[in-house]
Amino acid sequence: MLRTDVERSLLDEGYLFPDYEGYCFANVNPTALSLLGADCDRRLPERVFEGVDTDVDRVVLVFLDGYGWEHWKRDHADVPLLSAFSERGTVTPLTSIYPSETAAATTTFHTGRTPVEHGVLGWDQYVQEIDAPLQVLPFATRNGDPADEAYPEYDRESLYEGSSIYERAAADGVESRHFHPFDAHNPSAGATERTYDTVADLGVDLRQELETEDGADYLFAYLPQIDEIAHAVGTGDERYRARLQMVTECLRREVVEGVDPAVAERTLVLLTADHGIVDTVPDENVDLRGDDELWDALRRDGDGDPIPPVGSPRNCHLFLRDGTVDRVRERIESRYPCRTFTREEAIERGLFGDAEPSDLFRRRCGDLIVVHRDRGMWYSEDELSLVGMHGGLTREEMLVPFAAARVSDLRE
Repeated sequence: MLRTDVERSLLDEGYLFPDYEGYCFANVNPTALSLLGADCDRRLPERVFEGVDTDVDRVVLVFLDGYGWEHWKRDHADVPLLSAFSERGTVTPLTSIYPSETAAATTTFHTGRTPVEHGVLGWDQYVQEIDAPLQVLPFATRNGDPADEAYPEYDRESLYEGSSIYERAAADGVESRHFHPFDAHNPSAGATERTYDTVADLGVDLRQELETEDGADYLFAYLPQIDEIAHAVGTGDERYRARLQMVTECLRREVVEGVDPAVAERTLVLLTADHGIVDTVPDENVDLRGDDELWDALRRDGDGDPIPPVGSPRNCHLFLRDGTVDRVRERIESRYPCRTFTREEAIERGLFGDAEPSDLFRRRCGDLIVVHRDRGMWYSEDELSLVGMHGGLTREEMLVPFAAARVSDLRE
């Protein structure tokens, strides 16, 4: 069942904002853990499980980075795993958080806190403690050097506020195991981490874990492969469709069709994403390098150099000199189709979350946030040349699927 009625209730004219208190990605992980007895603060509405029996022993959550609701609707009839969810489970659209980016979203996922609390606001983050921008997830400088080597006095855990949700779940007797294709650096204390080489390996790992009598209660699998190809070629290219088929078929064959029938009866599988993708035209993305007036208005670091835009091309944070915010805002809005927010407007609008802003958030959030309607705005060729982008407020980026079914109900 596709819950298109929920989709209609979430849409806003032109831009789509997070539904933090209801149908929102921020509430996915706490909801999944609560099904196993963990005491979590945030919850999705009960209707996301309409028609699904959630009285289970184990939960598998599959996290398809970058796979949005709009593309689920387009693709599901031709993709066996997705069509099984659509026909025999329940698939509900949720909003992403803002920004609709992996660095912010995964921090929300693993802490159970919104960006206004944990303070991770984009892939690139200006860190006042070291007076420099860092790339959050790889924990690297803008040049790609390891941040712990460039700034040995600064540790990764200082990038965010909040503890791992899995420590709290473990206190309630819920054992968690995570599967990543690389060494993850998420707030995951309390969970056991495992890496996998290929999606086929992941499928086998998940099946074997489910069939182990004393295996973990909660299995989390992170798959970045669809997001990776979408950035390179967009979501309409045949290579994108091939990657989607490969990823989902490996999971279907092992986790759905391959698992022991008795295990399938008592296992719930959830599938979701952190954000979707909007396809841009690289030649039409906005190159900020030639805007001398903008660069002159940027705040300076300790060496007297401009603090560059941070966030991402679809979530552009500007740290501006005193007295220049209104002028820069007027200039940008007159030249580009976009929405802009001052820090205080973003807080009042609840853009980054529905909680009290942390001090870390206030330091990390730009003086002005710029969200282009459907293009990227940035200052380096690597990002400007991308086709698929995310981070902004379009429905393609902001709506994600939340699919739920017992494994036994997905079997042919």
